[in-house]
Amino acid sequence: MLDKLICNYINAEWIDEKKSNLSQSKEYGIHPHVLTKIRENDGYRIPMSTLAIICFYRKIAISDFFKLIEEKYGTKINDDFISNTKK
Repeated sequence: MLDKLICNYINAEWIDEKKSNLSQSKEYGIHPHVLTKIRENDGYRIPMSTLAIICFYRKIAISDFFKLIEEKYGTKINDDFISNTKK
């Protein structure tokens, strides 16, 4: 679920529908195929390394990126595993 939210955020907030995958992939330092996968409705399991590269090119810290995700999708993020792993 989190992967989908990450891809949806990048697609909605950072991807310009009017630009080609090739030009935008160069702007973000990623392969055009990766950008195609991010733009899909369900996104994909985006590796942290890919996210780090995109954030680097956007000049944003990964921690700040996750704050943006939490601000936008906070109620949709399922982090039940945290409470289930505490002893």
